[in-house]
Amino acid sequence: MAATLEDLRHVVRTCPIIDNHAHNLLRPHQLRTSDFLTITTEASGEALLDTPKSLAHLRAAKQLRKLYDLPVDADWQTIVKKRDELLLEDADALTRKCFEGIHTVLIDDGLGNPGDFENYHWHSKFTTSPAKRIVRIEAVAASILSTLHQQGKLPEAIAVADEEACSLAWLTFVTAFEQAIISAIESEEVAGFKSVICYRTGLDVEVGRDVEVSERGLKSFRRHFLPTAEAKNFRVQSKGLCDALVISTCKLIAASASQTGKAKPVQFHTGLGDNDISIIDSNPGLLQPLIKTYPAVPIVLLHSAYPYTREAGYLATVYRNCFLDIGEVFPMVSRHGQETIIRQALELTPTSKLLWSTDGHLQAETYWLANVQGRDGLEKVIVEFVENGDLTVTDAIAAIRDIFFENSNKLYHLELEPPLRDEDIVGSESHQKDVSAAS
Repeated sequence: MAATLEDLRHVVRTCPIIDNHAHNLLRPHQLRTSDFLTITTEASGEALLDTPKSLAHLRAAKQLRKLYDLPVDADWQTIVKKRDELLLEDADALTRKCFEGIHTVLIDDGLGNPGDFENYHWHSKFTTSPAKRIVRIEAVAASILSTLHQQGKLPEAIAVADEEACSLAWLTFVTAFEQAIISAIESEEVAGFKSVICYRTGLDVEVGRDVEVSERGLKSFRRHFLPTAEAKNFRVQSKGLCDALVISTCKLIAASASQTGKAKPVQFHTGLGDNDISIIDSNPGLLQPLIKTYPAVPIVLLHSAYPYTREAGYLATVYRNCFLDIGEVFPMVSRHGQETIIRQALELTPTSKLLWSTDGHLQAETYWLANVQGRDGLEKVIVEFVENGDLTVTDAIAAIRDIFFENSNKLYHLELEPPLRDEDIVGSESHQKDVSAAS
């Protein structure tokens, strides 16, 4: 029996997802104090006051009323109050409901104070397969630098003027950083790496000869980092240093791949973020020299690179080692915007180069909203392609399975069993019920 549009809709609505990029949830003592308005926006401070007037917020509020079984006219205060009640009653039950449809999740656990968040292992009780880590390289660097400071191995005050002392400290740091990255490469718990260089100095990573990269890193370390370390600020945020971390990670991954035949991907934040980011410097096109220089290193452009989705799609098309993640825009962008982003991603990019994520973070509802809205948007677009004659139903089903599951399974070497068999897809009565219930 040939697959039908109803079968396609069923696959979009039910295919288990490998969530290739998300973050830890807050622990209970933090959940009820975190501002719930942030679930649909990167705005903060006074800018957050306008969020309730955004299309993204209004749509999410409507869907949350359904999740919490509230009247359709319940206001935001009522929504938040009901959520607090559900958290007190059974927080795990709410989280489990929000994680429905997620087969496994790859968690970037470098966000915020670790004491405020559940560890990545904790999330596995809500997924079919255990969660894995995405190691944030800037967090690794900051942790090492903090330790070196505590051990008295970083020059302070007048010693910063001592070139030899600074060079020794730089060498000590680089050695420890490389050892940490190698350990992560070898760990079965680590699926890949993440860089937030986009936030720190922008995506225009300056590649070059090893000696040049090292010299720029040392200069940046001495002039910009060490003076701030005296105030116990270990955040890496100067260009030469940040570039050196990214390049070192890529080199180590490439070296490992030459020996093992497997390369762990590096994810890059691209596009929209909070107001710490330079939106101009978040254009993924700036990463082209790095992508070209390290062809053995898989590069994942996160967050749909919005508003630079087309630029990211181009890179994922012309470079074998580049992939585009369709994430974060659910639920951060309006319905029309989401559908436009999906269409732009598919204008040029092979479906084998597209990945799916929720960018779930802090609150379990961010996972749920991303899942619901993402499936809704993909269904609208992919069915339209079939109805217009651009795809057969079989083509479309294969594309959905690739984007939701197969591409990440292969890229991150997860070796998970495909959750849907061909015989599970075509023409069962449950499919008919699924379609009618969701209409």
